[in-house]
This record gives sequence, structure tokens and C-alpha cells, in this order.
Amino acid sequence: CQLCLVDTPGVIENPAYKLQEGMMEAVMGAFHDADVLLVVTDLFSTPIPDDDLFTKVQASRKPIIVVINKVDLTEKVNPDSEENQEDGRTVTIPDAVAKWRSLLPNAMAILPLSAADGPNNAGVVALRNILLGGQADDDEIDIDQDVPAALRNLGRPVPGMFRTGERTIENEEARALLPLGPPLYSEDTLTDRPERFFASEMIRASLFRTLKKEVPYCCEVRIEAFKEPKAQDKKQVIRMKALVLVERESQKGIVVGKGGEQIKKVGIDARKHLQDFFQTQVMLELNVKVDKDWRKNEKRLKEYGYLKPK
Repeated sequence: CQLCLVDTPGVIENPAYKLQEGMMEAVMGAFHDADVLLVVTDLFSTPIPDDDLFTKVQASRKPIIVVINKVDLTEKVNPDSEENQEDGRTVTIPDAVAKWRSLLPNAMAILPLSAADGPNNAGVVALRNILLGGQADDDEIDIDQDVPAALRNLGRPVPGMFRTGERTIENEEARALLPLGPPLYSEDTLTDRPERFFASEMIRASLFRTLKKEVPYCCEVRIEAFKEPKAQDKKQVIRMKALVLVERESQKGIVVGKGGEQIKKVGIDARKHLQDFFQTQVMLELNVKVDKDWRKNEKRLKEYGYLKPK
């Protein structure tokens, strides 16, 4: 069984620049191509901000599963706080399930879970079993495969978890969700992305961890050089040169920091994660350059891989 999960960018109601428009194109592309729609929300019923997209989801004939994440926070929230009194906000599992059942009455299931608890969380196991099609009817019941057993492990069903008149999901129904077909990737395919992509993403993640402000959203990381060691080299070192692009001179000053202090911290953090990933020593050179308004520049976004060439 091969299951491909397409994780879309966050939905943006009013895209402010070309990059965000490209992100929304990716969301719509995934919506049209998917066999099953997985709507991920949280205990607080954070809405999908794009009304047009949500209307399409509501009208879709594709199977829909709603995931209510972060249910582990139920004991930590104060329902009487001003923030939790906002219209439409929920702070209990029954209220969240009821709200999403009213919004998506045809949803196959509305599953409370806590992704933070890891792959063995009861809700995560139930979701995994549904998407993988359960187990064969003649097999001995295995909670790690059987859909009804995994759903029972969630405890007494919360009203609204299933469609009207239904109390569970059978294995046959789960198997019918996804069409049979040849695998899209061979079994030994780890990724369809090159090493440079992972390197740039790790450096960008280090920018987020180090700067902790809005500036990282304006940063693009380009790998200018990626030199792997030869087998006969005494020192097995990957030599990497990366360019951090920002939109304004003021942003460049923040990223570089006084006396280069900030970019040095970024480099130290990035190098640690790169070495863990590549399992060898990494020499990393970082430079920062202004590429004015690159997020609004269609040509640049195509060059950087955010937009597909038309």
C-alpha cells in the first residue's frame, strides 16, 4: 500500500504578494488532485480563513475526514478567559466535534487526536488505519490495522464523530476511500528532492530558530556551492556555500547582526543540523544579500521554484 499525503501551505484569505498567490495555487492544486480531503483544525476550531475555498470543500463529493488536533490542551485552557469567549471558538472536544459536524455534515469522521503525543496516540492510530484501508476481514483483529478496533480505543464516541445513524467505520469503507493503482514511487525512493534542497531548508530553519521574528519569512536561501568529498580525501568534509536573500537593507542588518553576531549564530546552528543529516563534517559559508521585493517578483519566484513556469 502506498499513500501520498500532500501537505499544503497555510490557507491565506487575501494573498498580499506573488509568493502568497503561488502558495494558494498549490493549495487549490492539491484540492483538485486529492482523492480524500483531510481538514486539520484544532481544539479551538481555528477556521479555514478562505471562505471560497471552504465553500468548495463543503460542496465537494470527495470523502472528507476532519482532524481536531491539540486535544491534549483541554485540561490546560481556561474556558472563562476573554480569548476563549470569542465567537466560534471552542475549548472542549464535544463542542469542537459538534461545530465541525455542523460545518461539514457529510464528513466521514471527525477525529480528536494529539499529534504531539506521537504515532501511538489513539487518534493518530485510528486516522492511520482509516487511510491505510484497515485490515482484511479474515485476519485476526489487530488494533494497529483494524479500523473499528482503533476507533473503539478512542473511548465512547463523541456525538457527531460519525455521520447520522453511524457508530463506526468498517474496514470495507476505509478500503474504498483510495483507488487501487500502481505505486507513484518505488519502495527504495527516499525523496524526490536533491540534497541542496534539504540543505537550504535546514539553513532557513536555523534562521527561524535564531531570529525568532518576522524577518525569516522574508528570507530565501540559495545553495551556491555544494562540494562533496572524494573517497580518497583524508578529511571527509562537505563544503557548502549558501546565500541568504532578504528584501530590504534593514532586514540584512538584522540577519547579519552587530559585527556579524547573528549570522554567525545561524551558521553554528545550521552546521550542527546539517552534520546530523549528512552524517559527516560540514564546512558552511554564509553570505547575506538584498534581492529587493523578491516575494513579489514573478520571475524570481519561478527561478527559486515557488511558481511553476507557464
